[in-house]
Amino acid sequence: MKRTIAIIALFVSVFVGCSSPNPVEYNNKLMTIMNNNEKEMIAMNAAMNSQDYTKAESVRGDWQKKLEKAISEVEKMDALKDDAGLKAAVAEGLKGYKQIAEVDYKNLIELRTKEKSGDSTVQFQINTILEKMNNQFEVLGNKVNQAGSEFEKKFSGK
Repeated sequence: MKRTIAIIALFVSVFVGCSSPNPVEYNNKLMTIMNNNEKEMIAMNAAMNSQDYTKAESVRGDWQKKLEKAISEVEKMDALKDDAGLKAAVAEGLKGYKQIAEVDYKNLIELRTKEKSGDSTVQFQINTILEKMNNQFEVLGNKVNQAGSEFEKKFSGK
């Protein structure tokens, strides 16, 4: 009898463990991971606006590490069976943010440091990077929002 109960318990735990994530919890987890970047963006903007580029570099480095963890967390998540793109859009968005933090902000901090030291020749490069970053944030945000809307339409009836 004990062996039968153990087999049933094993079957139930395997069956429950293989079940698909709940759409609401799945969506909430992905959106939370994505939205957690807002704190770092605010901190980055504050450091840049105060012209404290040492602090900005520290914030940038911390943000980059947090993005690496967030990307890993999303990639390890079990995909919802009928998710046609939300997880992929969030992963792409986080990777885009990481690219911005890793490359664009790093370049911007270096250029702003030169500008603060009196080098006015970097202004064109600064404006180019800022425009590029703003466009990237908009494109990435639109992709995640579109995927979120499609996900909501698909699962609102379930």
